[in-house]
Amino acid sequence: MAQACKATGGAGLSHSRGYEDAVNAKISGELNEVESTLPENIKDRALSVFKAAVSEKYSIIQAIEKVEKEALGEIETVFKGQRFKGFIKFDFDSWVVTISVNKFGNGSAQFSAGVGQKKMVCPDPFMGKLSDPNMNR
Repeated sequence: MAQACKATGGAGLSHSRGYEDAVNAKISGELNEVESTLPENIKDRALSVFKAAVSEKYSIIQAIEKVEKEALGEIETVFKGQRFKGFIKFDFDSWVVTISVNKFGNGSAQFSAGVGQKKMVCPDPFMGKLSDPNMNR
């Protein structure tokens, strides 16, 4: 019987576990900031759709898909025959979600999303600075 390679023996779908955990999480907390390069009407629509998805306890991936379908789909008609690149970033207490749009002149559009969890670092009362060892790297 063949032995598994020691370097890749544990590889497989387990490498995507962090991604799966992140996109299947639910957002809680308050919306701190919205940053966007989208036109104002599309930004406002995306914000209202995302807030509604969060209040209805959608997972992050479901909220992103809802925004792409209901709000960002308008980009294909507004910028018909034109090139457009933009993004919208939702900054919550514990999560940051960014949705990017790449609209090509031939009519097709590509969406991508980034999800990050905020890690809070407590200040070190004795040193007077953040106690994050990776801060100055």
